[in-house]
Amino acid sequence: MITADDIILLIASGEGYNAEFKVSVPSKVRELTEEVCAFANAAGGVLLIGVNDQNQIVGITIDNAKRSSIQNSLSEITPPLSCSLAFVMV
Repeated sequence: MITADDIILLIASGEGYNAEFKVSVPSKVRELTEEVCAFANAAGGVLLIGVNDQNQIVGITIDNAKRSSIQNSLSEITPPLSCSLAFVMV
């Protein structure tokens, strides 16, 4: 499982081939699924939500409906991917 320290190191390294930052959950959750698919077609990666383009943690508030929407969208990927969704307090 990813830790707060892992997240801080990822943010310090910035976005790149294996890391993508989103300031918030997009209104079209499918955009997140597309990012995950791109990582799956490459060497894997980490998508951090709640981090802005200046590599600053801004955080997010997420409700159960949005969380379910994200999980449902990820479960539609074919073939199925092994990916985790974690909420970490930093």
